[in-house]
Amino acid sequence: MKAPDPTRAINVTRLIDDGPLTRFQVGTIVCCALVSALDGIDSQSIGVAAPFIADELGVKLADFGPIFSSALAGATLGAASFGPLADRFGRKTLLIVAVVLISVFTILTVFANSVPMLMTFRLLAGIGLGGATPCFIALTSEYAPARLRAALVTLMWSAFPLGGLLGGLLNWYLIPQAGWRAIFYIGGVAPLVLAFVLLFYLPESIKFLLVRRNDMTGVGRIVARFRSSPVRGDSHFVLDEKPLPGASIPHLFTEGRALGTLLLWVPFFMGFGVLTVAVLWTPALLKLNGISPANTAFVVAFNGLGGFIGQSSAGTLIKRFGILPVLIPAFLLGAAATVGLGYGASSIALASTFIGLIGVFMGFGTGGAIALAATIYPTPIRSTGVGWGMAMGRFGQIVGPLIAGALLGAGWTADRIMMVIACGGLIATVFVVLFSAWFVRRNVDGVAVEDATAKGSMPV
Repeated sequence: MKAPDPTRAINVTRLIDDGPLTRFQVGTIVCCALVSALDGIDSQSIGVAAPFIADELGVKLADFGPIFSSALAGATLGAASFGPLADRFGRKTLLIVAVVLISVFTILTVFANSVPMLMTFRLLAGIGLGGATPCFIALTSEYAPARLRAALVTLMWSAFPLGGLLGGLLNWYLIPQAGWRAIFYIGGVAPLVLAFVLLFYLPESIKFLLVRRNDMTGVGRIVARFRSSPVRGDSHFVLDEKPLPGASIPHLFTEGRALGTLLLWVPFFMGFGVLTVAVLWTPALLKLNGISPANTAFVVAFNGLGGFIGQSSAGTLIKRFGILPVLIPAFLLGAAATVGLGYGASSIALASTFIGLIGVFMGFGTGGAIALAATIYPTPIRSTGVGWGMAMGRFGQIVGPLIAGALLGAGWTADRIMMVIACGGLIATVFVVLFSAWFVRRNVDGVAVEDATAKGSMPV
């Protein structure tokens, strides 16, 4: 093969941003969405199975908080570590590693015969779940044109609550028909099959191959898969973005990004914390009110439906109306729905309605936070920026259930517990306002906030 000819330069940034959305790009985003769905399936499955596992291990359901939090602690570690690793070694490689971890340790959950063993398996499965997130969000954002990036990232992420919806309906059927163990057998085999699909179909990030490896040959093969005209063997590929030297984590706090990074972490923390309490603790609260486990699975499925509606449309709404008009009412109404869930936990109809509304409004909020993270960081640190934002969200998923479990163990009623959890939505609202002020100031000072503001596609 001929050496690359600099005179035949192809700008990959312009090729993706200015060109049409091709079938190859859509297929890449669908692959990422399938991994996202696995996270949603797992997140609600452990909550539905918790009463059965607690009976077998001889622990009180109120003491299940640390077990819930072990998977979430793993997800926090995975998101924080896999993001920088993906920026260094490749998004596709780390994504496949994460999916295999999910598969192996989800199946092993069935064989846990003690609380420490169960916590270990959930921790390791959580590392896979959390580690996959920055990889597939970064891949989606990099293969999406800038004009569609926020919308496509949130549409892809909406597979997470859709997975929760489908998993909830599947568990509703499986529990009486095949028992709770079938949940984890199916939830473990599916990712293993998906890992083989990713291995042979999913492309590596083009921008990663250029920035980190200067791999013109590899880039040429990928470009040939979605560009209609032939690519010459001596073509030279370039980017609009400049490489960032050294470790990726410090760059989250350089060039004026520090304040925006810290402010954005709070909506991640609060939004995911509230969502997780609703998914993990609603089955326990319903059981205390005499509602059967199969029906609790049915109720939790409505959270997935609401989340799918909210998260799939968050990016499009933010692009059209701005950050404040979308995220402020989203977090406020999500807080109100959380209070409503506490008062409606004695009724299947009311619980289904309020948990669905939590999914819609907190879905807007968390989906919007993800869209912002995917657009304010440049390619060399995008996985790291998204990963650390998600790590803060995962940390909120740890803290929220621990607070709910402690209050339940102290004898608090469902309505009082959910009033405390709803405060997370109010706090998130305050920090959305502060983030928006930073966003405006950064543009006024003449510093483009990466893809979004540079294209004028992310109004406040």
